[in-house]
Amino acid sequence: MLKAFLIFWSLLIGVSSAQGAKKVIHMVTFSAPPFMSEDLPEQGAGVYAFREIFRKANYELKVTFAPYLRAKRLVLQEDRYAGFFPVSLFNHIPSELKMSKIIYQTPWVLAERKDKVINWQNPKDLVPFKIGTVTGYDIAPSFKDLYKSNKLKLEFTSSDELNLLKLATKRVDLIFIEAGMFQFLTKTSPKLKEYREALQVNKKIVQMDRYGLAFKKSPQYLKYLETFNQIAQEEEFNNLIQTYFRRYAVPF
Repeated sequence: MLKAFLIFWSLLIGVSSAQGAKKVIHMVTFSAPPFMSEDLPEQGAGVYAFREIFRKANYELKVTFAPYLRAKRLVLQEDRYAGFFPVSLFNHIPSELKMSKIIYQTPWVLAERKDKVINWQNPKDLVPFKIGTVTGYDIAPSFKDLYKSNKLKLEFTSSDELNLLKLATKRVDLIFIEAGMFQFLTKTSPKLKEYREALQVNKKIVQMDRYGLAFKKSPQYLKYLETFNQIAQEEEFNNLIQTYFRRYAVPF
């Protein structure tokens, strides 16, 4: 009798554990501090916010970091990856992926040196200047025609930090960068410390980028996408970002 009871109890515990077990969602991203970074607590503010949202649906978010171009390829090459983030309405999204609802908005800007302020109204005004960008970043839609016609002088580098360093040392006249990354890197990067007061964001923004994440178009991963769209709210995501900044004293 006791043996039968113990068997029944162990089976009951097993079923309960299986029902309560979290489903793991494994996604790919790239380094873009303070939002995604292996060097920051909880892998950055954006990863923290996504993880907290998925937790509501009993999903555990795991993240693999890779350089930007490799990250976009990696998610399609390996079955274990459900998707990629962040993606923007203005980015090229592979046809194998489907974008979620918009969850975050931020300005995409030009950074400049304070001793060389550049006034511009349309992209053609920037043809005379050399502009830095990160390899793999999509060209803003308003600049694509100039770039395709070889009229836009772009210099590519491997990271936003190095891009800012090239700007500070006068190797380029301007750089494309997300506004939050500019603030974070200029305040925290040891390489940029001596140039901190020399750089600023140009007063005219390039565009407002609207971000979400993207899942593969398989039934399993589209179910994750549907769940995310149901439970995620832009206001909550922004509140989680701000909570992260306060908790970890992130300069922003």
